[in-house]
Amino acid sequence: MCLCGTKHIFVNLQSKNNKNNNTMILNKEEFKTLVMLYAANLDGNIQSEEVKVMLEKSGFDTVEKMEKLFTNMNDAEVLDCIRQNKAFYADTEINRLEIIHDLCEIIEADEKCTVMEEQMVRTMRRVLE
Repeated sequence: MCLCGTKHIFVNLQSKNNKNNNTMILNKEEFKTLVMLYAANLDGNIQSEEVKVMLEKSGFDTVEKMEKLFTNMNDAEVLDCIRQNKAFYADTEINRLEIIHDLCEIIEADEKCTVMEEQMVRTMRRVLE
């Protein structure tokens, strides 16, 4: 079972794409949604329960936008995008715990937590540090 528990704080920043160095700056909801999509897709199949959690947290427009982006990225590109944006949204322990909490909700949405999912949470903690 995942250890989670922080309150949700959303920061609205304009999404921009810096074409000079292929850095994609996301707003906080987009960033969190991308992380949740990455977690939900761990088994290669995003479940309806996982989509429901994402919709509750980010709203239809954000989930739809990020799902389109996500489907056009490979794992390395997703992780690069997360690393590029973590300085904005995972800059404090509270912010990192908030993101991990969202990951746990995605993982627990289908009422089972596999070893692979637990490992992904540990890996994501390290990525966000």
